[in-house]
Amino acid sequence: MALVEYSDSEGEDARPATPPQKKRRLTGKGGNELPPLPAAFLDQYSSTVRTSTQDEPSLHGGRKRVTPHVEGNWPTHVYLESTRPEDSKQAKPKPEINSLLQNNLGVSLPLHISLSRPLTLKNAQKESFLAHLQHSITEAGIKALAIIPKGLAWHPNESKTRWFLVIRLQKSPELDKLLATCNSVAKEFKQSLLYVEKGKPKGDKFHISIAWSLNAPRTKDTRRHSEAGTNEEEDMGIPYELIQRLCELDINFSEVKVRVGQDVNVVSLKSKR
Repeated sequence: MALVEYSDSEGEDARPATPPQKKRRLTGKGGNELPPLPAAFLDQYSSTVRTSTQDEPSLHGGRKRVTPHVEGNWPTHVYLESTRPEDSKQAKPKPEINSLLQNNLGVSLPLHISLSRPLTLKNAQKESFLAHLQHSITEAGIKALAIIPKGLAWHPNESKTRWFLVIRLQKSPELDKLLATCNSVAKEFKQSLLYVEKGKPKGDKFHISIAWSLNAPRTKDTRRHSEAGTNEEEDMGIPYELIQRLCELDINFSEVKVRVGQDVNVVSLKSKR
């Protein structure tokens, strides 16, 4: 942000004094809201700053690191990202549930679809991984995506240390193609593959996480799902009106993001015609 330049103070007394202008009062819905932060700004703060070289859950809301940090290794993640519409930004989950729709300061956060498992790159692999991934996505000719939600569900992580409230997504051939491309690059770098079981892809597992909890949800939360288009209210810990709005969205993605450490790189997808 540029600094405001003030004129020299000489001759100020010679200028006629002007009464201070009254500030115009903002009225109407959302009058006091600040404009959303640009995506490039959010990319700079896509991960928290390291304050310890050891795993300290107390610094991260009780969360435990699944992959221990090793000096010289770079945690890497490939994902899609989309900014949410204005009317889906207000969320007040239960105290034991942590929203992923906004941070502790109330700033709205974008929606993510993972395209890789948590990867670990050596320092010498960073540049070649990024270059290879960008080339592979470009060569595949994958176009920008429009994803349609189909409901919500609670799912645990593999170690069952956290539970995530996720938006389940309808099947998308283009999304399957994009995942296959990202998995092929991960395989060349001897990394684990996402949504592959016994050598076969499982494309129906795509989701968008919108909240998490350290505690397993109640039985009915795990047994029943909230389907888009139904009037049945589920006790998901998130306001029902927000659930309905999220399930009615067409979520657009036009670029792939690759976070290596705290740096975020962007790979643009082909525009639709």
